[in-house]
Amino acid sequence: MAAAIDKKLTSREELKLLVRELLTEILWEMEQQQPDPDEGLELKPEIAEYLRQTLKDKPRGTPLAEVKRRLGYDD
Repeated sequence: MAAAIDKKLTSREELKLLVRELLTEILWEMEQQQPDPDEGLELKPEIAEYLRQTLKDKPRGTPLAEVKRRLGYDD
């Protein structure tokens, strides 16, 4: 019985991984087809400075490697 449960869990984990991979691929493809709404627009110097200052004042986010580890995308 334990072997059947382990196999079921493995199949479930494999299915979750497959679904995750498919969703990631679909979302990436959708993103590639979207036009850039800001293409051709110029960023005003005062907005650029505001953004630079905002980035300086705020702590950095979670490193990509940590996010991937938490989501199970370890390589």
